[in-house]
Amino acid sequence: MLIPFSVGRISPRAFSFLIVILLGLVLACGSDGDTAAPQDDIALAWEAWEKIDTSIADRESLDIDALVGGALRSMLSLADGPSYPFLTEIGRLRGQAPPDVPSEMTDIWRGMLVHQQLWPDVEFTDLVTAAIQGMVAGLNDPSAGHLDEESYPRIKEDIEGRLEGEYRGIGARVVAQDNRILLFPFPDTPAEKAGIEGGDILIAVEGDPVAGKELEAVVELVAGPDDSKVTLLLERAGESEPLELDVFRGTISLPSVSRQLAPGGIGHVHVSIFRDNTGEQVLEALEELKRFDMLALILDLRSSSGGSVQAAADVAGQFLPEGSLFIYTLDRLGNRQDLTASEDLDRVDIGDIPIVVLVNEATVGEAEAVAAVLQEKERAVVMGTRTLGRSGIYSFVEMSDGSAIYMPTRRWYTPAGNAIGADGLEPDLVVESRSDTGGISGEYQFNQAYEYLDDQLPAFR
Repeated sequence: MLIPFSVGRISPRAFSFLIVILLGLVLACGSDGDTAAPQDDIALAWEAWEKIDTSIADRESLDIDALVGGALRSMLSLADGPSYPFLTEIGRLRGQAPPDVPSEMTDIWRGMLVHQQLWPDVEFTDLVTAAIQGMVAGLNDPSAGHLDEESYPRIKEDIEGRLEGEYRGIGARVVAQDNRILLFPFPDTPAEKAGIEGGDILIAVEGDPVAGKELEAVVELVAGPDDSKVTLLLERAGESEPLELDVFRGTISLPSVSRQLAPGGIGHVHVSIFRDNTGEQVLEALEELKRFDMLALILDLRSSSGGSVQAAADVAGQFLPEGSLFIYTLDRLGNRQDLTASEDLDRVDIGDIPIVVLVNEATVGEAEAVAAVLQEKERAVVMGTRTLGRSGIYSFVEMSDGSAIYMPTRRWYTPAGNAIGADGLEPDLVVESRSDTGGISGEYQFNQAYEYLDDQLPAFR
């Protein structure tokens, strides 16, 4: 039935009230009388909040205003329009939200009402997804992200493959830092062969800008089938114009540990990722170096991308007294878990030889924990630049629609109770990375570590 009415001048307050009434019906009803789908869609937003609220490692660190603001900005990005009158109308809305809307999410619900009124062509499912992505962005954690039901299984499989030693891609570590995406190629990979250099800033993939995208979405853009080509636009320090490079993807199989013995009996062990068998590989490396009379060690964790926390505990266990606590973790309820090296861990007796741990801005997660513990125990001198700052164990928290939120679910602490925080680890000796024509290598950080250890050893050896 049609009800005729006439409208004269409507006050902003009355207009806002009208939006609440009319669009409350829009959110409650689907097209052609279908009420289930929109209700299911909007329920996902509240489910996402519930997952964050109950799973995040540190509940006190949650900034509700940041989450709500992130959701509103993300929703606004779907429309080619200004923030006014969108934000203004949200502030004017009054009235009771439906009982299933969490009290913290009321402004997001209001934002959906206003958005549907101003831009009705935007699909409601896209609006809800944008809200969830904005909430996750509001965590202000570069490692956190929302994966839709299509990308989540692929990303999870890729991560599991990396821990097993194999994945499909270009062979570069992708790092989010200061609202930029940085690339760090692994040795002898398509990325390195194509000319990518560590610290190159990724601008676009196949012409698609990466600015504003979540890290997982960028990783998915770069990855792809074997032998397929991907065109990357890069910004490089010292270059006035962006660089365009074509990289052919492949199946990347990387050993997690490499070693060498430098002149003067100084060993060098580099750990690129902590896989399930990395502890065994470090053991083998130390055994080999000891046979060649290693007198000091450079444990190189630069661009080490974390991985298995048990493997990290086993690596640290090689340099700590047997049975030593590696780290402990706390969940949001304060439940503690202690992590030590495996009970059956074989150890190499290298004595109290001097050790330098090399780190940089791409030293991540479990690698940061190893460096922090050896630093705290005064078993090693940490040298390099401040690490990335990934401060706990991250988990995929699955949603009912098959998507997932990747977020920190446990915070970790050194044996002395010091939090390994989001600001990263500060080295004992700050040494910037640059080329170096002197020394035994062409890299300044390595040369400085070598010279530091060389000074600790007898001149004649």
